[in-house]
Amino acid sequence: MSELVPIFQSSYLYEIEVAKTKLASRKIPSYIKNEYVNNIAVFPISQNYYLLVSERDFENAERVLQENDEISEDDFKIQ
Repeated sequence: MSELVPIFQSSYLYEIEVAKTKLASRKIPSYIKNEYVNNIAVFPISQNYYLLVSERDFENAERVLQENDEISEDDFKIQ
């Protein structure tokens, strides 16, 4: 069984969730470390969130996260 390794870090949970969704769309499981820290703390704290993936999925996940999300005009042309 492979270990979980961090692939992305942010102080904004929404950025981690977007990256997690990108990976999920490619069937790459991922997990958020520190996701619920501010739900427990009395005062919100500045916390880094980490997106973790399996060691065996790391290279594929890295490629997916580096892909450009821009949509070109060609994507909307009717064939």
